[in-house]
Amino acid sequence: MKTSLNYALKYGAVAGVIMIVSWFVSHQLFTSEDGSFDSSMGEFLGYAAMILAFTMVFLGVKNYRDREGAGHITFGKAFLIGLYIVLVTSVIYVVGWMIYYPNFMADFPDQYLQSQLAQLKESGLSETEIQTKKEELIGWMEWYKEPQNMAAMTFMEIFPVGLIVTVISAFIWKKK
Repeated sequence: MKTSLNYALKYGAVAGVIMIVSWFVSHQLFTSEDGSFDSSMGEFLGYAAMILAFTMVFLGVKNYRDREGAGHITFGKAFLIGLYIVLVTSVIYVVGWMIYYPNFMADFPDQYLQSQLAQLKESGLSETEIQTKKEELIGWMEWYKEPQNMAAMTFMEIFPVGLIVTVISAFIWKKK
């Protein structure tokens, strides 16, 4: 178990750092001169960064198999190693976001609302429908202000992606 934890901490920390660096990069790349943020491009880069970060699961499981298992690992053990790496990464991601968001993107809710409203207007919805959607978005933003809600939502952004990568990695690296 101690060895598993070492791999989880090592590879999970690298993956977490990749994610946090990606926030700064996307903020620099997709913030225009007027201060608005292109959330669609930021979202694309965010998920691309998750895939990049979760290559650490792939590498961590393989290295564990090769070094600790002498080239052999069961699906279950590979899955657990990957899951531990994903949990470490996800915790770093959540804690990092809880610090990053209010300090570097405090105006994000307003920018997001404006970009969503612009998209709704372009979609041809009626003013009544747009107003209904606006009220829903504002309600969601109020819900998101609560730290436990923000933490839960942030965890659910990254964890499922990592879980998928874990299952794939376990299938690829299992060797009896």
